[in-house]
Amino acid sequence: MNPLTLRVICCDDTPERHTQIVTLEIPAETIERQVLETVEQTIEAGVERGLHNAAHHPDHGPVTYFQTVHSGGFYVTVGAPDDLQESYFGPGSLVAFCDDQGPGHGSRVGPEGVQRTLRVLKGLLR
Repeated sequence: MNPLTLRVICCDDTPERHTQIVTLEIPAETIERQVLETVEQTIEAGVERGLHNAAHHPDHGPVTYFQTVHSGGFYVTVGAPDDLQESYFGPGSLVAFCDDQGPGHGSRVGPEGVQRTLRVLKGLLR
């Protein structure tokens, strides 16, 4: 087994379900078995989204959005809405979004744009 180290944007264990970033090691084979869809994305610099959650899939329910950054990067804001903390994910980053409750996370593409592979995974990584 070859484990991958990734950063996971998920809900914390409080009643408010604020979004947090945790580090998770998971076998690459586990990721591959859960893939529902793969999309290559190029997103222009500065594209921004306010607080939002990882949307459920219409047929499969809760899913994880697993991203591999190839070039450029993006920022993610997490935490309580009145105390958001920003983190940057650049080339080589493995980032998974599974915060399907609470106020959600924000995102902003960096000044170089971003090229990434997005894999939609069945279920939530924990």
